[in-house]
Amino acid sequence: MNANPMEEQIGRLVGNLLAGGGEIFLPGVGSLYTERQGARRLNRRTVLPPSRTVAFTSQQRGVSLVDEIARVMREAGGYENPEAEAQAVYDRWIARVHRVDLLTVEGVGELKFKNFIPDEAFDLRLNPQGREPVRVRVQRRFDWPLWVGIAAIGIAAVYGGREFLLLYPEAPEAAAVTEIPAASDSFGTVEAPDALVEAPPTERSVAGVSAAQAGGAASGASVPDAAPEPETAETHPAQEQDVPTALLSGRHYVVLGVFSTEENARRAVRETEARESALRCRIYRFGGKFMVSPFSSDDAGACAQFIRVQDGRFPDMWTYTAR
Repeated sequence: MNANPMEEQIGRLVGNLLAGGGEIFLPGVGSLYTERQGARRLNRRTVLPPSRTVAFTSQQRGVSLVDEIARVMREAGGYENPEAEAQAVYDRWIARVHRVDLLTVEGVGELKFKNFIPDEAFDLRLNPQGREPVRVRVQRRFDWPLWVGIAAIGIAAVYGGREFLLLYPEAPEAAAVTEIPAASDSFGTVEAPDALVEAPPTERSVAGVSAAQAGGAASGASVPDAAPEPETAETHPAQEQDVPTALLSGRHYVVLGVFSTEENARRAVRETEARESALRCRIYRFGGKFMVSPFSSDDAGACAQFIRVQDGRFPDMWTYTAR
């Protein structure tokens, strides 16, 4: 059955009332109204969005469609008795669209067995966002206490592992192989910057001055005070490097490697200086082991700068502060 202008106009009137959230009573049939359905989670990542649907009840709810038709007639004017004429229009409309267990509202939908099925266009009008399930992003709440605890455990494991390697001896050959950082054949000359200067003079310098003073005293000649030597970085002549020296408490050392025997430490010094002539390494007693260091300073920043100057040629160097 083709829709006529009367059916289209009444369907538009019903649709406007329902889309606006209203309720409308169809005399002799029942009432149509819209109800809101909340969002519903289908699974962990999928949610059915909130929507509006048209429901039916046999009870009288909302404004009567006859009254709405009469209101439109009064606004339009030209009708002697809008209420009576509105009832006549409604009767003609209900006779055309109402069948057994079926009522069709043009442009709105169909009422079948007390279940209203909206037209696709009208449903989209009620639910512009659609009815398709949407995927949601699962927000992970950052658990500060948990991650702080994990970080603390990780830091403790790193430093505990380092202390274990330093305090417990290894096989001499294994230490010599694994603890000497690989050096590239393309080394260039490395000069320590001004910031990498140390204050104390070398032990040989002190010994030499003492010997000269003693000799002068024996011969009766006055020996002039030795001029203070310029502060130098912790790089030493070859004859002193093989003598293990005690660490100074609070001083910072650039560590090239820690070895279980003095022989392995000396071998590391020889091999390192053969590959990089600018480096002068020294051996220190490190508990029961021997530490090889090319530089030391009272300033931890100077040690860090020394490591950066190497430009990756000795990537395994690190800083140790004597206790």
